[in-house]
Amino acid sequence: MGEGSKTDEEPHEDTVKEAGSRQSQVQRRVHKKEALELWRNSGRSAAKVAAELGIRAPPLYRWARPKRQANHCAHESKSRRSVEELEAEIRRLRVENAKLLEQREVLKKSLGILSETPPRSMPESSR
Repeated sequence: MGEGSKTDEEPHEDTVKEAGSRQSQVQRRVHKKEALELWRNSGRSAAKVAAELGIRAPPLYRWARPKRQANHCAHESKSRRSVEELEAEIRRLRVENAKLLEQREVLKKSLGILSETPPRSMPESSR
């Protein structure tokens, strides 16, 4: 009977260990998430945040990598524009550039006229 009671205890211990490992996995995930949020929201370096949490910085970088890669892929897909959109933007920028060049030339001429000395027949300004 002593052996039978021992076999009854073993599955119970395994169940407790299994439940404990599940709980510790959840705690680790929560800890990782909180550490990443603290790092991102604090504006401090990973090394400083890691030191405050009693861990090293490389795990923070490793934990953040999947999210950074997902953000990078999402940004890449959003930034892809069609050829028509790009050509329209080029046309718009060329028109804007021509207008700015014309304005610059007008300003140069105005500056040249204003910086000339008045002819002798004109009264002097009171400047």
